[in-house]
Amino acid sequence: MAFILTRSNPLRLLTGYFIGGFGLSLIVGIVLVFILKELKIGAASSIPPGIEIAVGALALLVAVLVGMGISAKARDAAQVRHPEVKLPNLDVASHPEGPPGIESMPGFAKLPERVKNALSQESPWVAWIAGLAVGMPTAYYLAAIAAILNSGSTAGAQVAALIVFNVISFAQAEVPIVSYLIAPEDTRSFVEKSYVWVDSHQRLVVTVMAAVVGVYLLVVGISKL
Repeated sequence: MAFILTRSNPLRLLTGYFIGGFGLSLIVGIVLVFILKELKIGAASSIPPGIEIAVGALALLVAVLVGMGISAKARDAAQVRHPEVKLPNLDVASHPEGPPGIESMPGFAKLPERVKNALSQESPWVAWIAGLAVGMPTAYYLAAIAAILNSGSTAGAQVAALIVFNVISFAQAEVPIVSYLIAPEDTRSFVEKSYVWVDSHQRLVVTVMAAVVGVYLLVVGISKL
């Protein structure tokens, strides 16, 4: 998503991404709701609390290691042992001059020419395919479907609940689309400044994100015990 936002024509890419992801997610969700209803499958689809607690604890460990600089020391030690390998450094901005070009994407040089041309031309079909990948049902989506089935609501209400769930899930695409339609230049300026800030504060961003995910999963997992 961050890469799409920093392209020269993000609105076109965002639209393709949203149509692919939201459309597939909603269609799959509706199909699953009616199939699972017929099979009488409900809460068993939810994620076991033990898995959520374990993943949450792992995320908090990552937050501690990154935040205290332990991961940076390990990276430096590994870099000394293997100087031929370029390891990522969260303390140094990877693109201080601004958003990177498509050619800097990892593995870009190894892609087929047709794929490289599509990426270089910022084809909306590429964003649409990316949206399809994101729109595939996740464990939490299946858990949400199980909760909708257990609600005992009518078919119309269950479909409406799925639509609301997907609208919230794809807010990261919907909000920028609306923003670019209303104030394209201001939105572009904000996105570029945000990218530069995040790129120069990678350690802080990774620490906060890992901590938030870890605490959330721990709370959710413990609440299910």
